[in-house]
Amino acid sequence: MDKVIEKIRTLSKDIDLEQRFTDNFNTNVSIFDSLNLEKIDNAITIFEKNIELKNELEYQYQYQYQSKGDSSELDFWIINHWGGIHGFKNTENNIDKTKKFKQQLNVGKLTKDSFSTISSLSKIASFMYPEEFFIYDSRVIYALNWLILTCENRDELCYSYFPIPTSRNKILVNFDIQTILNIYHSGQYTDFSAMYYDQQIAYFTYCNFIKKAAQSIYGESEKPYLIEMLLFVLADKEIFSEIKKVKLVF
Repeated sequence: MDKVIEKIRTLSKDIDLEQRFTDNFNTNVSIFDSLNLEKIDNAITIFEKNIELKNELEYQYQYQYQSKGDSSELDFWIINHWGGIHGFKNTENNIDKTKKFKQQLNVGKLTKDSFSTISSLSKIASFMYPEEFFIYDSRVIYALNWLILTCENRDELCYSYFPIPTSRNKILVNFDIQTILNIYHSGQYTDFSAMYYDQQIAYFTYCNFIKKAAQSIYGESEKPYLIEMLLFVLADKEIFSEIKKVKLVF
């Protein structure tokens, strides 16, 4: 999707992630008792604080929790507190679900059950392997699907879209991207599911795209998750502004 990458490149020049990424988190909780908080707490911006958190938690997953064999406390802190998803609670059923998800990362295919909570589970993967796996949530996919439509698929469906997780964001709900996509392509498709990647491979296809885009835009000097963070902040400002302005021919 070269045109999508070029659009992201253009947008990246106008957006300062240091200022725009403002999702803060609290380190004054028991989960951080054993962590090295110096770099996290000394970060100047919230953006830098999140980068240091990724570095620290990647280390903890690979060393401390690997020897313990149980990372559920950290898993659910990431989902519930850092990610703000309170519905995915620390239960035996969900602990089992996170374990199966981690196994499926090695296989390269997800079950439908895992994909049904991909917004939650992908947050864990993004800290375990921050240069391989990225957060797959409604804001990021909203932005990416809009770019696929406007950059690649205006005349015909050249590239599949990514299945869209449920959103809690009012703007994203009121201007539902799946409805926009389905209406736009209604003359070509009656089975709209054919327009989207299969749920088994969608997450891995998305992660591969993020890495490809990062390599093209930033080279090897920057972390690929910067593309995911950029798409996240684009969704309800730049992308929403485009949706309100662009007149699509249905």
